[in-house]
Amino acid sequence: MRPLRLTLSAFGPYAGETVLELEKLGKGGLYLVTGDTGAGKTTLFDAITYALYDHSSGGVREGAMLRCKYADPRTPTFVELEFEVNGQRYTVRRNPEYTRPKVRGEGFTTEKADAVLTFPDTRPPVTRAKDVTAAVMEIIGLDYSQFCQIAMIAQGQFTRLLNASTEERSRIFRKLFRTQRYARLQERLQAESTALSQQRTAQNAKLDSLLSGIQYAPDDPDAEALAALSAQTEPDAALALLDALLARQRAAQESTAAALKDTEAQLDAVQQQLGAAQQARQLAEQLTAKQAGLAAAQPVLEAARAESTRHAGDAAQLDLLAGQATQAKASLAAYDELERLCRQQGTARDAAQLARAQAAQKRAQLEELAAKLAADEQELDALADASTRRLALETKEKELAQRSTALSTLTQRLTACQQLAQKAHRAQEAYRTAAEAKAHAHTRRDALDRAFLDAQAGLLAQSLTEGAPCPVCGSTHHPAKAQLPRTTPTQAQVDAAKQEAETADALAQNASAAAQSANAAAEEARRSLRRDAEDLLPERFTAPDGPVQLTFKGMSAVLTEETAALHTAQAECTAALRRAAADCTRRTALEADRQTRTRQRPALEQAASEADRSAAAQAAQADALEQQIAGQRSALPYPQRAEAQAALDALEARRTVLRTGMEQAQAALKRAEQAQAAAQAAVDALQAQQTAAAQAVPAQPLEDLQALQTRLTAARNALREQAQQLAAQLLPNSAAAEKYRAAAAARTQLEQRWQWVSALAATAGGTLTSKQKIRLEAYIQMNYLDRILRHANTRLMQMTAGQYELERIGAENQRSQSGLDLGVIDHYNGTRRNVKTLSGGESFKASLALALGLSDEVQSAAGGIRLDTLFLDEGFGSLDEESLEQAMRVLAGLTEGDRLVGIISHVSALKDRIDRQVVVRKARTGGSTVELIV
Repeated sequence: MRPLRLTLSAFGPYAGETVLELEKLGKGGLYLVTGDTGAGKTTLFDAITYALYDHSSGGVREGAMLRCKYADPRTPTFVELEFEVNGQRYTVRRNPEYTRPKVRGEGFTTEKADAVLTFPDTRPPVTRAKDVTAAVMEIIGLDYSQFCQIAMIAQGQFTRLLNASTEERSRIFRKLFRTQRYARLQERLQAESTALSQQRTAQNAKLDSLLSGIQYAPDDPDAEALAALSAQTEPDAALALLDALLARQRAAQESTAAALKDTEAQLDAVQQQLGAAQQARQLAEQLTAKQAGLAAAQPVLEAARAESTRHAGDAAQLDLLAGQATQAKASLAAYDELERLCRQQGTARDAAQLARAQAAQKRAQLEELAAKLAADEQELDALADASTRRLALETKEKELAQRSTALSTLTQRLTACQQLAQKAHRAQEAYRTAAEAKAHAHTRRDALDRAFLDAQAGLLAQSLTEGAPCPVCGSTHHPAKAQLPRTTPTQAQVDAAKQEAETADALAQNASAAAQSANAAAEEARRSLRRDAEDLLPERFTAPDGPVQLTFKGMSAVLTEETAALHTAQAECTAALRRAAADCTRRTALEADRQTRTRQRPALEQAASEADRSAAAQAAQADALEQQIAGQRSALPYPQRAEAQAALDALEARRTVLRTGMEQAQAALKRAEQAQAAAQAAVDALQAQQTAAAQAVPAQPLEDLQALQTRLTAARNALREQAQQLAAQLLPNSAAAEKYRAAAAARTQLEQRWQWVSALAATAGGTLTSKQKIRLEAYIQMNYLDRILRHANTRLMQMTAGQYELERIGAENQRSQSGLDLGVIDHYNGTRRNVKTLSGGESFKASLALALGLSDEVQSAAGGIRLDTLFLDEGFGSLDEESLEQAMRVLAGLTEGDRLVGIISHVSALKDRIDRQVVVRKARTGGSTVELIV
C-alpha cells in the first residue's frame, strides 16, 4: 500500500482544506515529517489510518475528537486518501460525526459519520463506514492492529513490545497473529476430557445400578458371587454369572408352568361335575315353585272373565256421550272466536292511543329541533371570525419563536464574546509577565556579560609572571597587575544567561503574538456581536444621535429584559391561540350539528303525519270490531264460556268413567290369561330339563366335590404365585443383563476415547508430567517471537556495531508457564541481562529493531503482503551521533526495493541528513499549515 494524495478538511489542527501530494515524494527512500511541537505532524498519520480504518494511528483519538476547533462552522470535516495497491489506485473518503450549521434556517444539525470507497474500475462505490472498512481490509490484506504494527508505528509504541510482560506480550501476539484459536483448541480439549471423565463416572454408576438390581433366591448357588458384582468386575466374568443365573431361573419357570397346567386341568374336571350336581338341585327347586304358581293363577283367570262380561253393554252408552261432547265442543269454538275479537278490539284501541302519543312526541321533537337550530345559528354568528383570529395568532407565534431563537443565539454570542475578551485579557497579562521576564533576563545577561568582561584583566593578570612577556603589551615587567573581582561569573554562567535571555525573547514574542491574536479575535467578535445586536434590537442599541455604547453588562441586561418580555408575549399568544383553536373546534362542531338537524327535520315532519294517520285508522278498526262482537254474543247458548265448558266437562267425565271400567276389565283378563299360560309353559320346560339332565348327574356327593375343588384351587394359586415370582425375577434380570452387556461395551469405547483425549488435553494444556509446562498457544507465540527476533537482531546488530542481540528467555522450571520474556546478550563482555537495564538510546534501538522485526513477521503471517510505505513516529532524540548514523543506515536499508519510509522527528541532525521533508507549521490565526519539500 502506497499513499498518493492526502486531503484534510477541518481535521485536527488543519482548519481549511489541506492537500498533501505524497506521490511527489517518489517511490523509495526516506523523508522527514518535521515542524513545530503540537503543530499536527502525528495528525497526518492519524488522517491516513482514520481514512482507512476509522481509527487514529495511536488509537487515542476517536473520530468525534478530530474536528478542528479553528475551522469555520460551515467548513466540512473529512479526510480523503488516494492510495495504490498492486498498481491499482483507490480513493477513500471518510468524515466523523460533528455539528454544523443548518443549510436552511437557523441553528445547528448533526452531520452523521459516513464513508465512501471508489474503485479504479467500473464497480460501484462502497458506502457506509463499516462496509468501507471491510473493503479496505480486503484490498490491503491487513486489519487495523496489523497495519499499525507493520506500516504505521505510532509515537510511544516502540517500547511497548520490548518492555511488555509475558502476559502483555501474549495478548499482543494473540491479537496480531490470531493465536486465540489455539487457546480455544486447548479449552475444547480440556472441556471434552472433563466431559468424558464425567461420562466415565456416570457409566460406572449405571453399571453399579444395573448389577445391584439383579434378583435371585437367597439359596442360589452363586448368591455370594452375584452379591459381589460391581462396575469394577470384569465384564466377561459378570456376564458368565448372569447367564448361569438366567438359565437356572428359566428352568424353574418351565417346571412351575407344567405343574400349574396339570393342576388347572384337574380343577376344570371337578368344576364340571360340581356344576352338573348344582344344576340338578336347582331344577328340582324351580319345578316345585312353578307348579305352585300354576295352581294359584287359575282362580284369578276365572274372576277376570266374570268382570269382563259385566262391562259388555257399556259401548253403546259411550257412543251417545261422544255425540253430545262433539256438539258441546263446537259451541266452545264460537266462544273462542268471540274472545279473539275482544282481544283484537283491545289491541286496536291500544294501538290508536300509542299512535296519538307518538304523534305528540314527534311534534314536540320538531319544535325542540327548531329551537336548537335557531340557537346554533346565533352561536355561529358569534364565532364567525375564529379562523381569522387563529391564523393571525399562529403567524404571531412563529414570529415570536424566530425572535426567541435570535435572542438565544445572541445570548450565546455574548457569552462567547465575553470568553474571548477574558482570553484576550489573560493573553495580555501573560505577555506583560513574559515582557517583565524578558527585561529581567536581559538585565541579568548584560550584568553578567559586563562582569565577565571586567574580570578578564584580572584573569589575565593571574597568569603573568615577572620576566615573561605580557600577551597584550609585550612588557616583561608587571608593576601593577589588575586585581580579580571577588565574584566573577564563569563563561558557562554567561552562556546560560544568554540562553535564558533568548528563551525569554522567544516566550515574549510568542506571548505577544498570542495576545495580538486573542485581541483581534475578541475585537472581531465584539464588532460582529454589535452588528447582530443592532440588526435584532435597533431600538435598544441605536439612537438618533448615534450608536448606543455597548457593554457586556448592559447588553446582558437588555437581553434579559427582552427575553422576559418575549416570554410574556409568547405566553399571552399561546393562551389566545388556544382560545381561538377552541372556538374553531366549536364552530366546526356547530356546523356539523346544524347540518345534521337540518337533515333530520323533514323526516320528523313526515313521521308526525304518519303517526296521526295511524291513530285514526286504529280507532276506526276498534269501532268495527265492537259491532261484530255484539252480534256474535246474542247467538250463544250460555252467557259465559265457563258455563259451556262446565257442561262439556261433565260429559267427558262420564265418558272417562265408562271407558276406564271397560279397559281395566279387559286388561285384567289379558293379564290373567298370560300369567296362567306362562306358569304352564315354565312347568313343562322344567320337567323337560329335569328329564334331560338326569343322565349327567355325578354319583359322588356334592359336598365331596366342593372339598376337592377347594384343595385344587389352593394348589393352583400357590403355583401361580410361584410362577409370578420367577417371572418378576427373570424378566428384569434378562433386561438388566442385556443393558449391562451394552453399557459395558460403551464403557470400554468411552474409556479408550478418554485416554487419548486426556493425553491430547494434557499436551495442549502443558500439564504433562516431567515435561516443560508450556501451553499450545504459548508454544505457537514463542515460535512467532523466535522468528521476530531473527529479523530484529539482524538490524540491532547493525545499529549497535555487533554489541547487542535480543534473545527469548525460556521457562525457568517445568512448573512455569512463561516463555515470552526477553533478554539481551552483550557480546562485548559476554553477559546476559534483562532488556529493561538498557539505557534510553539502547532501549530505542532495541525497540526499533523489534518493531521492524515484528513488521516483517506480521507481513509474512498476513500472506506475504508487501507495504510500499512505512511510517515511524519520534524516538530518535535519545540517540548520539554514531547511534543515529547506525539507525539511519538500517532505515535506509528498509527503502530497498522501492519502499518509502517516513519519519516524524524534531532531531535537527535528521533535517540535515534527509532532503525530502514534510514541514508542518503553526499559523498565527490558529490551526496549522503543511509544506512539501522535495
